[in-house]
Amino acid sequence: MNNTYKYISSIPYSLHDMITNKIKITDDNIKLYFKNGFIELKSPYKQVVGNILIEKVDLDFSKVYILSSSGKYGNFKGKKMSLTNFIKKYKKFRFEIIDEIYGYNQVSYCGYLYLPNKNKLKEIIISIYYSGNIAYETI
Repeated sequence: MNNTYKYISSIPYSLHDMITNKIKITDDNIKLYFKNGFIELKSPYKQVVGNILIEKVDLDFSKVYILSSSGKYGNFKGKKMSLTNFIKKYKKFRFEIIDEIYGYNQVSYCGYLYLPNKNKLKEIIISIYYSGNIAYETI
C-alpha cells in the first residue's frame, strides 16, 4: 500500500529577497524586523510593510549556521551557534532571505549575511523550533 503526501503551503507572504536587519527575543518569542516588509502571495502580489513574530520558540533547538563566502560550493569553514549567541554577537547585520522552509514546528530561513566593514557576504541558515504561531504583523 502506498500513502502519498504533498505539502500545500498556506503562508500568506513570501520572504524571498526580503531583508531583515534585526532579530529580537522577547520572553519565548522571536521577532524578525524587515527593512521593506514582504510580498503577498495573492494577486496583485503587493509588497507589504511588516515584521514577523514567531511564538513559543524553543531556543535550545534554534540555531544558526554560517557557511561559505558568497555561497560557494566545495570545502569551507563554517560556524554553528545558538540563535541567542548569534543575536548577541551580531548587533549590526543584514540578512537577505532567499529560501524559506517550513516543517513540523520548525522554520528555516536560508540566504546571505552582510556584515559591516566586510567585503564578502556569507551564506547563512537560521533554523527556529517553535510551538506557537507565525504572525505576520503588517503595518
